[in-house]
Amino acid sequence: MTRFRSNPQTHTPRTYGVLVGTVEDGTIDSARSPHYEIKVLANGVNYRIAVNVLSDDGSEVMAYFNPDYVSPLPQKLNLEELAGSRGFAALSTGPQGEGIDYLRDTLFPVHQMAEIPPEGAGVTLQNLLDGQIERAMVDSGAVVIAFGEYFEDDGRDNTFGFSPERGIHDIHMMQGNRRGHHDNDNRVNGDGALFLRFTGGETVALFVRFVSQAVDTNNSTGGRIEV
Repeated sequence: MTRFRSNPQTHTPRTYGVLVGTVEDGTIDSARSPHYEIKVLANGVNYRIAVNVLSDDGSEVMAYFNPDYVSPLPQKLNLEELAGSRGFAALSTGPQGEGIDYLRDTLFPVHQMAEIPPEGAGVTLQNLLDGQIERAMVDSGAVVIAFGEYFEDDGRDNTFGFSPERGIHDIHMMQGNRRGHHDNDNRVNGDGALFLRFTGGETVALFVRFVSQAVDTNNSTGGRIEV
């Protein structure tokens, strides 16, 4: 099944939330719209986290990567508490939602997000994630915490082979999209992000958006505000 930015055709309603589990494997998938795929185990159940490294409409990725992240808003993003749980938990979105919001929660300096290539030599999303995923796989106390959109299908997972296929995708900002280009995804308090928390509490954070997404958005709908 292809995991693009739009809502996939699954047998489950569209549900935003957070997945917490242990890292089993990680690989880049360049065959379709490129994703970095992470295999996760939580309470004996397999999941896949699909992290966009390029949009299906060709938009480049902008990212903020912090290898020593501390949440400035623990009442909204309590990583220590989340690290003690396992599995997927649904979160509400919208103006009173429980999810995270890049533009309203001040979780990181949005203006410091920079374009970063998905693959190749030098600093790329693949290289950044490869090192942290390998580290998490050998740290028995490490967990991955991912905010995004849940999916589940009857078939076999094309990347890691388990079945049924399940996991989360849309691990990126979900607002500020252009009219006719995923604008039906726009919302507030419903953005995606990835965290790897290691033994001792050290946390790596990755926040992602696309160059085509605006950072001036409506406080109720997440729609871009046209100037």
